Amino acid sequence: MDSGESKNLNLEDMMRLGVNSAKAGNKENARVIFQQVLSVDKRHVSAWLWLASLANDDIDRRRYLETVLKLSPNNPTALKQLATMDKAIQRTQNSSLRLGIILVVILVLAVVVVGGAIVVMTKLR
Repeated sequence: MDSGESKNLNLEDMMRLGVNSAKAGNKENARVIFQQVLSVDKRHVSAWLWLASLANDDIDRRRYLETVLKLSPNNPTALKQLATMDKAIQRTQNSSLRLGIILVVILVLAVVVVGGAIVVMTKLR
């Protein structure tokens, strides 16, 4: 076995260990293992995908998934997960916009009601 085969087997073993750690709930250990894989092979798509699945926040998750797409532009897992994240952002933005519109309408109505009350009170004096 040459050193290239040894390196690949080592990465495969590390990937298996990382996957088993992740599935056992040991996320931090799994992250470290996947990062070790990437320190040897920065183009290891599966390691990037696993890091994305273990990310603590959406910023890191998006960064990892975008890295996958740079390496594998049609990767279905990365495309699907990014689309899901984009839909969630769009829903949040739409909800925020609706709430903003409702608040503006309430403020306008309040100004109209208060203004009308002031006009009525000044005429009664």
